[in-house]
Amino acid sequence: MKVEDKRELILKSIIETYLSDNTPIGSNELNSSLCIPASTIRVYLKKLSDEGLITQIHISSGRIPTILTMQNYWRNELDIDSELDIKNEIFLYHLLKEYKIYCLVYGGRDLVLKEIFNLNDKFIILDFEENEIVLKYNSQGFDFLKTLIGLNLFDLENIVLKVKFVELAQKISNLKQSLVYSKINEQRAYQIYQNDEFAKLLDCTVDRKFNKNLQFEPLFKKGFMGFKINAQFLGKSVNIIFAGSVYTDYNKVLKQIKEAA
Repeated sequence: MKVEDKRELILKSIIETYLSDNTPIGSNELNSSLCIPASTIRVYLKKLSDEGLITQIHISSGRIPTILTMQNYWRNELDIDSELDIKNEIFLYHLLKEYKIYCLVYGGRDLVLKEIFNLNDKFIILDFEENEIVLKYNSQGFDFLKTLIGLNLFDLENIVLKVKFVELAQKISNLKQSLVYSKINEQRAYQIYQNDEFAKLLDCTVDRKFNKNLQFEPLFKKGFMGFKINAQFLGKSVNIIFAGSVYTDYNKVLKQIKEAA
């Protein structure tokens, strides 16, 4: 086995053991599971420690992965490309309580701007079929909005924020907030920040901060993370934001959600 292969195998075993059991792992345990001599394993543990990839909670204990290691692990290993299908909110509630994960479920992904109307030069009405937004009329705004017909709510919001169309941005925020279907484990959201910053996780405008679907610092406090995933929630097309510790086994949680569906 190549040197690099041994190194990666040992590091991955430490990560997966800690995710599974939440216990440090030593050279003897690694020797039993990997069939690599304990003396060789100790050499790699020293190297990984020097690189800041693993650490010891106590001098006499085994090793655990560092926060940096877990961040890199989730960048490569988190399964967020496939859509979830959630049919049982009670099951989801108990699962997230067990794993200490906060969850925000909100709609809007399937809202498309179908048409806009000028109402007597007083109001502009943006028609999303089942929903609508009403703005004060001005000709420039009306002409601009005509070019955006066919966009979904989130793409529309991105453009509106870039051009600083403040009134419409606020109206979109209000509409999105009315499409929040569930908040689970809000106490966990507070534990992530330990101050009033936690409130940003309760508002679906936090979606704007997810320029990538996986986020660590500075959006979350050190040691925590959040990710966004597409889902069907009780028959509705939604986005879901999950947030919790970097040491939580999110792939195991997602697997259980998929199996329940």
